[in-house]
Amino acid sequence: MKLQKIPPHIVLNSSKEVIFYISNKSDNSKNISQWIKKLNLADYHGMVVNSKCIFNRLKDQDCK
Repeated sequence: MKLQKIPPHIVLNSSKEVIFYISNKSDNSKNISQWIKKLNLADYHGMVVNSKCIFNRLKDQDCK
């Protein structure tokens, strides 16, 4: 089994969500549940965003 890094992500504690960024060109498998386990956020839900622009907007919004 190939060990892969956790992709860039944003943790939204208020809604218990984790948003991961994976580009459309990436060949990474999308194993959201494994990434959430590695982050020790078992009761969180995850989703993948393929747009770098949208991911950056969400990241900037989370920082404010």
